[in-house]
Amino acid sequence: MTAPKVPVERTTVLVVDDEDGIRQALTRFLSRLGYHVQAASNAGEALQLLAAHHPQAMLCDIRMPETSGVELLPKVLAQDPDLAVLMLTAIDEPRTAIECLKLGAYDYLIKPVDLEELELSLQHALRQRQLEVDRRELEQWLAREVAVRTRDLEERSAAIEEVALDALAAARDWSGTDAALSRLAEELGAPREELVAELKRRRG
Repeated sequence: MTAPKVPVERTTVLVVDDEDGIRQALTRFLSRLGYHVQAASNAGEALQLLAAHHPQAMLCDIRMPETSGVELLPKVLAQDPDLAVLMLTAIDEPRTAIECLKLGAYDYLIKPVDLEELELSLQHALRQRQLEVDRRELEQWLAREVAVRTRDLEERSAAIEEVALDALAAARDWSGTDAALSRLAEELGAPREELVAELKRRRG
């Protein structure tokens, strides 16, 4: 089964980097690929743009003044748990990479970033994000369907029980009453004792 392809023209990417040159270069590159791009130079701007534009992905530098990318990561995911985040850094630090992945980043890329690698990583992150969104929506739909069908089944069972007990109450001297009650209890998944008590109540 082929993974769903995320339409680039409907995808917004937030670029967060305190270096003007890198931020502008990434913005130009992603724009040429067809993405809508929002750019922030610090964590505060990033959170504001995230709230205003609801991007599907974020490229975030790790080493930034005041609030680092590692500190920003849990904040943006708290605001949008579905955000696909790629972390960028000029220093290859395995422990930092592991920390970012544990915090919820999709990938960790080393500067200077290979643009082809960046494009592929971003596409993969967006596909994974879409799969997760689709999975959650399917689970929610299934839960609603189960609730509706369960309610319908309960209503039908209640109607069957009502009709059957009325018929048995009217047939006071019918020799098959005990067998009918046992079969009704089995079909409805109801305790036989409750049906017997209800039948006695109806017969007065």
